[in-house]
Amino acid sequence: MRYFSPAAAVLCLPLLLVGCGGAAQDKPTAQDDAAWDQAMTAGRDSFELGRYSVAVTQYRKAADLALLRDDVSAITEAGYDLAVAQLAANAPDKALQTTQATRQAAAARGQTQLYALDLVEAAAHYRLGHYSSAISSATQAMQSSDTALAGRAALVLGLAADAQSDSANLQKAAAYLASLKKPLSSTQQADQAEIQARVLRQSAPQQAETLAMQAADLRRADGAYRDMARALALAARIASAQGDQQKARALWERAAQSAAAQSSSLNRMDAQTLAHGSITKGNYVPPEDDAAAWARDAGGVALRPFEEKDAQQ
Repeated sequence: MRYFSPAAAVLCLPLLLVGCGGAAQDKPTAQDDAAWDQAMTAGRDSFELGRYSVAVTQYRKAADLALLRDDVSAITEAGYDLAVAQLAANAPDKALQTTQATRQAAAARGQTQLYALDLVEAAAHYRLGHYSSAISSATQAMQSSDTALAGRAALVLGLAADAQSDSANLQKAAAYLASLKKPLSSTQQADQAEIQARVLRQSAPQQAETLAMQAADLRRADGAYRDMARALALAARIASAQGDQQKARALWERAAQSAAAQSSSLNRMDAQTLAHGSITKGNYVPPEDDAAAWARDAGGVALRPFEEKDAQQ
């Protein structure tokens, strides 16, 4: 039986929620199993290549096949991966629809406690600017015994709480991340540093800026470029609040150019976070708009300086 951590799926790849079945589970036919496996594999391969619309199509096919065989494990697995792919494709509203459909199908088959879906819903709500709903879903996901999943939920809790100036839940997120047992993964270290930076940015701005840059460096090393850009933008905000506009503009430029590269059709490899959203605005916007907003904060910069220019211009 295969098993992949759902928390890891939120960080990098559309890893599966549960195993595809064991010896005790009845399967209609070998052909049905092969078709489901093929759709899931095709979805995962497409996701890894940044071809999110193709991944969505394959995972949707796998979900339909899971309904055909009335297999709750396969339903939750495919539904979860479909929602992850929709988030990566910048469709958080569709991801919410998928999690709701997955919950309903799972509940009809006796499965109701799905913390991984809570985490996906928290991220989707955050990206849509529904911060209260994001806080509620993230808090639910934090009850999971999977500390990696719960830790990622704490990150989303902190981001949503910070976005609506909810200091109590921001502190709650920071406290949970600080309580994680060592040794921490680099992702956990980055999450911890970013949320602590948000806690301290007014009371201890220099320390907060250092923590934000530490988070950015860790994200870069992990290849978590959306998270990295968000951390750079946070550091820019802190530097700007301290009056260092030159540093702030440089940091915003870096965040903007990274976000622009991520949105390019030639470079869509990153899917490291589901908690991507605008730092400066409440409503959900795709990476291209984040890039434009941060470019404006930087005073206007070339988002794609290496893009080939028209020879006649």
